Amino acid sequence: MATPFVPPTYAWEVPPAPRALPVAEPAPDVAEAEKLAGRDVGRVFPSDKPAGGPHPPLSADWFKHVESKRYRPHGRGVPKLLEFTRHKDESLLAVGDGLGIDWVRYAEGGADVTVVDPSAERLRLYKAHFDARGAKGQFVQAPFDHLPLPDERVDVACAVFNEPPVVPWAAALAEAFRVLRPGGKVIMALPARYDAIWWQDALLPWRRWTRKAPKRKGRFTGRELRGAFAGYQEVRVFKRHLRRSELPYLWRWMLMPLMERVMGRFLVIKAFKPLIAAGTVRAAA
Repeated sequence: MATPFVPPTYAWEVPPAPRALPVAEPAPDVAEAEKLAGRDVGRVFPSDKPAGGPHPPLSADWFKHVESKRYRPHGRGVPKLLEFTRHKDESLLAVGDGLGIDWVRYAEGGADVTVVDPSAERLRLYKAHFDARGAKGQFVQAPFDHLPLPDERVDVACAVFNEPPVVPWAAALAEAFRVLRPGGKVIMALPARYDAIWWQDALLPWRRWTRKAPKRKGRFTGRELRGAFAGYQEVRVFKRHLRRSELPYLWRWMLMPLMERVMGRFLVIKAFKPLIAAGTVRAAA
């Protein structure tokens, strides 16, 4: 029996596949942005005043207002210490837990910034900040201890944490060492253990009798950081960032540049990866 004739189907007769509708990306969480803004400006005591002032949240003016408060007298040394203008045309890896204010400053200084964060929500916030300020950057979702970057491709690795980082510390340091090119620089700002609160509790022990002090884990000492970065060269550690209101009344007459070197809230470490890297970075105890 003959096979029935089936006419050919031409391309113009095939209906096109329906085009996928674009999925709107959710907007960043305003409440979370306000919380992070309070961290970035270095607030010590709770406040009902929004950190961004009267400006609409997540607008360019809002971000600029938060930035101006971040670099006020208590943070006057941050731009120089983090070297915002010294890495033009260099690739910079950025990780942290704020609004990305420092990352935007690096981008404005001419650095090629790549922001890595495990949270998609946090990356949307960073991108909104960069877009509002007209800055350029790349945004990659990945854990800090598994960076999706090739070996020895980053000129500068920068981390700024306002709160103790909850990350596998040894693995994260090893990843930073891996992606840095020989001669590359690492800059990290981390919460200090021996800050103004620690000194007040040590020298004024009756403070602990009248309040329930939270546990302050995950903070660092200069000795721990020097040990953790023993595989680097030219390791330097600075202690900075202190508000006069953090000091007891009897100490507020003292020179702030001196006091912040003793009781500052943050340690900033700078170091260079050796041109011939021998060994790996040791984790802080």
